[in-house]
Amino acid sequence: MAKNTLIHPIDELRFGTYDPKDASQALKITEKLAWERIDRILHLDPKDRTFENTVLALTRSTDEFDAVVSIIGHLESVLGEPWRKADILSSTVASKFYNEINLHTGLYKAFKEVDSRLKIKELTKAQNKLLTDMIREYKRGGVDLPPAEKERLKEINKELSRSSTKFSQNTVKANDKTGICVTNKADLDGLSDEFIKEAAENAKIKGKTAGYWVSFNEPNFMSVMSLCTVASTRKAMFKAVKTTGLSPNLPLAKKILELRYEKAKLLGYKTYADFVLKSRMAKNGKTARTFIDNLTKTYKPIIKRELRNLENFARKYENNPKYKLDASDIDSGLDWFYAHKQREKLFDINESVAKEYFPIEKVLSGMFETLSILYGVKFIKNSSIKRWHKDVEIYEIHDELGKHIATVWCDWFARKNKQGNAWMNAYYVADRADGKVDKPHLGYVIANLPLPTKTVPSLLKPRDVETIWHEFGHFMHLALGRTELVEQSMMDIEWDFVEAPSQIFENWIWQPEILTKITSHYKTEKKIPDSLVKKLIAARQFRASSKNASQFIYAKTDLMLHMDYAKDPSKADTVAVNHKNKLAVRGYPAEEWDKGALSFNHIFAGGYAAAYYSYKWAEAIEADFFERFQKEGVLNSKLGREYRDKVLARGAEIPATTLVKDFLGRQSNIKAMLRRDGIKP
Repeated sequence: MAKNTLIHPIDELRFGTYDPKDASQALKITEKLAWERIDRILHLDPKDRTFENTVLALTRSTDEFDAVVSIIGHLESVLGEPWRKADILSSTVASKFYNEINLHTGLYKAFKEVDSRLKIKELTKAQNKLLTDMIREYKRGGVDLPPAEKERLKEINKELSRSSTKFSQNTVKANDKTGICVTNKADLDGLSDEFIKEAAENAKIKGKTAGYWVSFNEPNFMSVMSLCTVASTRKAMFKAVKTTGLSPNLPLAKKILELRYEKAKLLGYKTYADFVLKSRMAKNGKTARTFIDNLTKTYKPIIKRELRNLENFARKYENNPKYKLDASDIDSGLDWFYAHKQREKLFDINESVAKEYFPIEKVLSGMFETLSILYGVKFIKNSSIKRWHKDVEIYEIHDELGKHIATVWCDWFARKNKQGNAWMNAYYVADRADGKVDKPHLGYVIANLPLPTKTVPSLLKPRDVETIWHEFGHFMHLALGRTELVEQSMMDIEWDFVEAPSQIFENWIWQPEILTKITSHYKTEKKIPDSLVKKLIAARQFRASSKNASQFIYAKTDLMLHMDYAKDPSKADTVAVNHKNKLAVRGYPAEEWDKGALSFNHIFAGGYAAAYYSYKWAEAIEADFFERFQKEGVLNSKLGREYRDKVLARGAEIPATTLVKDFLGRQSNIKAMLRRDGIKP
């Protein structure tokens, strides 16, 4: 049999060798291996059962299968089309496989036999928590359902997997074909010469004899929406992004919501939110909704005031006392055209000039230096390892003793066929039991930043810098993990805590001593002027409440869709609910044609279904954490190591509420977050 490129030791990655044609065979081989191992577990004599030969044997029986599924899913997300069929197959096979595992009565019985046979004192705290959690999740997931209902649950899970995969792929396809055709160069006024030149070249590629084609990617979109002085161009771009190619996701969103309600009902929960949140910090949908509603109520008066100020500014800018903002002016918390101009005027900041001090290499070197001071780690760039694209950079991370603890593949730049936004994902969690460090954790950090040109490096806006630091904060949570069990890494922690270690890292950017580390002029290498540092820091909280408005809208839309339609899920209209919340939070109506909610991958194709509130929940925690750094020193190595050891290193081996209390000496509250946003608690 020819060698299969997708099958190799799970603690390795061999990019540049993988072939999507090998997906089917690799899935069959590794699934067969997993079932053989599971069969051995099932045939053990109950009196011979141990934690190792039953619990760990099961969790690790699927390692090779999981590795194949993970590689395929990752490559589809960063390369797109060549891997889409393989990803659909992989998702289908994995859904069916885990349906059988998670609803397997024999395995559930085996776990209960271990639980009844071993006393708590015979297990470590981590082992006892894993066993308890797994028994709970088996029961909560429907293992005790009657046969007919269990079969229906399996069908629901398979269909949810298929629909979510299709939803995500539709979004990527929509992004790839989205763009606007511009006839006159004047209609791109305000955009850089490089931008306009690329648009002209893209028009030729599309077979147009004249004009400009502005394709959609996040850097292009933000450039048009914040810099182009021609309102008709901005509005055209906005409409294209909110409509092009999204219609196929409408029936998928409807189907996904209906299936989730049915699943929750089968499992004995009133709503899907209650089912999802039972094992998270919030515990139920009501708590999550109360949290978001109270925050919205607190921020809403300031959101409205900021919008009035923005509209007054726009009227003066346009010399039109009757000018009315519309969705293309305010639909994001980001600084689009008028907010961008208002920010420049209030703080005397020219963003085009400011960007010149944020070349990506300087931002990265300053980030690595900050992490080294806080956590005692060292970063070594490795150019010899295979990658999936020429732009990917790879870094090894070594600890204070020189041990290689992690390797990260970083894919920074936007391109066609690549999923939008930014994310971090783990591929391999290494064994750290008994202090072992013989293999590194492996994972990825992905973004969609502006591409460098032949003469100019990738120059970043402050928001781009925050994105890099945010996602790398996630990776450091993985890299510094020292849990007794690989099953309790940061990837397994409660999902309403998981954003805290990433969001907290954004705060360091805005400290004067850090801002000078991550900046220098890309041409002259001169340090950033102190006056510009002060202006950038002062501008950080500009329209802070309006930026929160987007998070409130997403979180409220998510919770409404997963809570308010229990009696008749068919009435859950994703677009209508999103429009309702945009009006409720901002006081401005959405455009009738706005289908932007149909690209809401976080809840329809990601891990945030009924849990988008997690961003604000975790932000409250990280703001509380960071206040301690502000009081004791943002580059305090002793405190950095305490945070590393009490929070990051412990993954999910103890509840998140305990992690918080161990570091703060108390439970967290929202006061620090409000103070940071300029709101008196």
